[in-house]
Amino acid sequence: MPRLVGLVPTLDRADDLVEMAETLVRQTVPVDELVVVDAGRPGDLAERLRAVLDPAGVALRYLRSEPGTSLQRNVAMDALARDPTPPDFLLLLDDDVLLEPDYVERSLEPFDLDLDPPVGGVLATFTSPARTRGWQQRWFRLFGMTHSVPGDEAAVTPSGGVRWLVEPSRVVPVPVASGGRTTYRWEAVAEERFDEFLPGYALAEDVEFSYRVAKRWTLVHTPHARLFHKRSPAARVDYGDRVGRLVYSRWWFFRKHSPKDARHLAAFAWTNLGILGFYGGVGLLRTPAGERRQVLRGVARGYRRIARDLRRRRPGGEPGGEA
Repeated sequence: MPRLVGLVPTLDRADDLVEMAETLVRQTVPVDELVVVDAGRPGDLAERLRAVLDPAGVALRYLRSEPGTSLQRNVAMDALARDPTPPDFLLLLDDDVLLEPDYVERSLEPFDLDLDPPVGGVLATFTSPARTRGWQQRWFRLFGMTHSVPGDEAAVTPSGGVRWLVEPSRVVPVPVASGGRTTYRWEAVAEERFDEFLPGYALAEDVEFSYRVAKRWTLVHTPHARLFHKRSPAARVDYGDRVGRLVYSRWWFFRKHSPKDARHLAAFAWTNLGILGFYGGVGLLRTPAGERRQVLRGVARGYRRIARDLRRRRPGGEPGGEA
């Protein structure tokens, strides 16, 4: 039997994580170990998890870390890489998801597909996905911004935005995958690590990571492995901060991976017009009044970070810190 290991970074979400672990031990194909990297306040999380995992024969590796989604995942992957027997498959999970009983079994099935290159990662499907609807979906599609669509045609736009699939009709190849619902072949990620370009709660670090993996392996999205994302009330960042991180993460991905020809530069500029128009104008009208100032501050913070990066590329430019 292959060795299966789950990996979960967490931060002050003990109740959510214990509930997730309760769904993990009820799987039709059990995992061998759960690696938890905790950056939260000290408490009894490890003991609570062992009470759930031990009776099912699932080992717990409990690690501590400074906060940071990418950092925490890297801490776990470094630890697994030092094992005499590394895992065959690594299940990347969030601490606020609930797995259907056959989640692991159905996540493993696509690895047997005869594809070239072989399947290196399998993206699962949310049972209640966030959907971009109506005029917002038309806006996001027009400007090449990240959004979700029905059908089987996922894509990365020339500006670095992602067209996610809500629920494909079959197992389909995709260009990137998200972090909390993807199972990877360990061979595909053993030498890869998450880019720690954003401190604390990251955004799009999973897209950037999977984009690198997809250069050597096939990624697929399956409708058969399913999980529920609870949207925990213990949110890591406010909406405005999230918007700022979105702005900056798009720039980071574009700078690192996209050609700098006229087509891609024009696409990136066009997408940023869409971001500014949505978060600074049209979309702001739909935002609760108490959050509008947060959103505007977040947009400004994201573009200040981009400006600081651009200054650093000039002779004499000074590195900047957190905006």
